[in-house]
Amino acid sequence: MRIGELAEKSGVTVRTIRYYIEEGLLPPPARRGSYGDFDESYIQRLQLIAELKRQRLSLSAIHDRLAAMGVLEAQHSGPYQPSLFAPSQQPLGPPTLEQEAGLFRSRFGEESGLSTDQVAQLESLGLFESREGLLPRHALPLARAVSTLLSWGATWQDIASLARNLRQEAELQQRLLRQRSTDPLSQALHWQELLRLVDTVRRALLWRWAYLDQEDA
Repeated sequence: MRIGELAEKSGVTVRTIRYYIEEGLLPPPARRGSYGDFDESYIQRLQLIAELKRQRLSLSAIHDRLAAMGVLEAQHSGPYQPSLFAPSQQPLGPPTLEQEAGLFRSRFGEESGLSTDQVAQLESLGLFESREGLLPRHALPLARAVSTLLSWGATWQDIASLARNLRQEAELQQRLLRQRSTDPLSQALHWQELLRLVDTVRRALLWRWAYLDQEDA
């Protein structure tokens, strides 16, 4: 199909589709004469990008997610580099080491509201890991959430228990995904649906056990 038909079927504008291709979030289409020929997988790819955008992820974080899921083409799976297609997103001057690879632990602590020792504790719990001494920017929302929980009276034992429970949930999701699909794109889409299903169960039970049961306590 041509790009106009893809836009109509997906609900994504032609301009946005071209932008995603320029940014490496979509692979360039096969050529048929002077036109790009998009197959049905592009609809799935656009659905996946839309779902990740609903999670308020930046383009850089979406790129990293797609690469980790094995959805990106090999030539686009390296570090995200904003293109000149969107000059307003370009940093002024050459990028610093932190801008390219992450944040130093002290800076990460400042932006998350945690001390460097607390950041190290989160690393030891496996909540995120550093690369060459730098911590990923996408882990900041998680670290900020932990910082708020600690300020509300949660203990590190509570945080560790929460991490263990989520690890068990992750193992369940892995098992269900293996049963559902094998190719990376289908698996990525199924995982997004699985997240919604598990979140529905989680919210319903937390509403019952954490909030309503206060009346019986």
